[in-house]
Amino acid sequence: MAVVPATRRSVAAPQPRRTPATRERRPQLRVVDAPARHLNLGALTVLIVGAIFAVLFGLVVFHTLLLKNQQHLDQLDHQVTDAQARYQSLRLQVAQLEAPQRIIDVATTKLGMVPPEGTTYLTPTAGNGAGTSAGATQGEASTGDTTDTSDDASSAWPQVKPYLGAAP
Repeated sequence: MAVVPATRRSVAAPQPRRTPATRERRPQLRVVDAPARHLNLGALTVLIVGAIFAVLFGLVVFHTLLLKNQQHLDQLDHQVTDAQARYQSLRLQVAQLEAPQRIIDVATTKLGMVPPEGTTYLTPTAGNGAGTSAGATQGEASTGDTTDTSDDASSAWPQVKPYLGAAP
């Protein structure tokens, strides 16, 4: 069987005998209502001031972060504006470089090309176009003879193929 240790409550301290002399030395005791928990006015003031300080500090931190993010947005906006201006400048430069007159000037001055004396337009004749010469130049005109047979077209293939390059 286990022994349970005694606690202070379970063991009563021996009471001294009461004598009339001891009664006189004791102060007069009286019954008091349950103590009301009143906050000290100083503690309440400190608590309210601390709460106000915490709220104001939070507002300062919030506005500081807001200002920092606004500065970042302003910086990004400035970068976008600069990039748009550069883009417009580069578009103008490309348009100037693609101008037909500039291309002609570069071709004649830097590359030594000369303008053609005349322009000859080749038009296909009626039919399948197999009767036209593949190597017709400005001075040569096609004969317009379109009475070809399929054997002539297949025999001309080795002569025409080098002019087509990679195209079928």
